[in-house]
Amino acid sequence: MPLSKLNIRQERFCQGLIEGLTQTRAYVEAGYTARGNAAEVEASKMVRLPKVAARVAQLRAAAARRWEITVDDLVAELDVMLKLAHATKNPSAGVTAIMGKAKLLGLVVDKAEVATTLRKPLREPGDTERMSLEEWTAKFTPKRAN
Repeated sequence: MPLSKLNIRQERFCQGLIEGLTQTRAYVEAGYTARGNAAEVEASKMVRLPKVAARVAQLRAAAARRWEITVDDLVAELDVMLKLAHATKNPSAGVTAIMGKAKLLGLVVDKAEVATTLRKPLREPGDTERMSLEEWTAKFTPKRAN
């Protein structure tokens, strides 16, 4: 069904229903001004409009197709790619397929290592000597008022 048959608010209403909003909430979020029971009634009427019902069905079908792809499907595709990499004697493609499969199965987790450096402040802006930690603490520790 062409999208042009729905106005913008009707399309937003359909999208809201697909996202899991209640009819009333989707109606209000779409930009309609009715509140309370009036919103419930109008949302119920809108769901029954043929073009809105068709669009909701279309969106649900697209969502169902997206969920048909599983980890098993992706692993099977990577197996095919691995066989192709072996057949073409391309080891880097094979390694990439193996690593992709391992990541999908949760066997490999990308981690970043963060390294920090402890730097001490200079005595004076132009000095090349460094303060010891004790000197720095003595100089910069806040003085307590008695």
